[in-house]
Amino acid sequence: MQDLTETAAELFLERGFESVAIDDLIARVGGSRRNIYSHFGGKEGLFVEVVTKLCTELAAPLEQLNIAELDVSNALFSFGSQLLQTVLQPRTLALHRLMVAEGKRFPELAQAIMNAGHLNAIAILTSWIESRRGKYPHGLETHLPAATLARQFVNMVVAEAQLRALVGLDPYPLPPADVDRIVNNAVAMFLHGASTQRNSHEYD
Repeated sequence: MQDLTETAAELFLERGFESVAIDDLIARVGGSRRNIYSHFGGKEGLFVEVVTKLCTELAAPLEQLNIAELDVSNALFSFGSQLLQTVLQPRTLALHRLMVAEGKRFPELAQAIMNAGHLNAIAILTSWIESRRGKYPHGLETHLPAATLARQFVNMVVAEAQLRALVGLDPYPLPPADVDRIVNNAVAMFLHGASTQRNSHEYD
């Protein structure tokens, strides 16, 4: 069944839900309609299985990242770099395009993708921010809610780069220098805001 779900993932991400037929899958990996219906209940069940598996893959890189022992600046840079690289993977972009197209038909799957991607990143960073509060000399001294801070950082890292990639304005892979620039700027803004004490072109 692994070959079937992998092939189904490729076809669903490439063509969308409507344009993939059970017979397409059988032609590629063998088997029978009876087997597919007995295991998944049909194409919709297979689609749910595939998207659920893709959500697990989407969440894994950040969940496996260990930034606990890093200082604040390096931890944020490491987190932001991994987040941006995950978001800009062709498979991740295709998954988001798929759910834009199919979200109304499968609202629970759309929510699952949101949970595994954007909201998962915010939750992980929120937990880390809370762990750094009040720690001298490398803590975070702010009274803003950790979840608010995490959401702002994730949005600064992801929003424009993801949108440009989704509409095809930027190539893949994004050059490492561009990834570093985006993340460094987000870290600088997160830690220092628009402080007039810093040179405004320091992070260009």
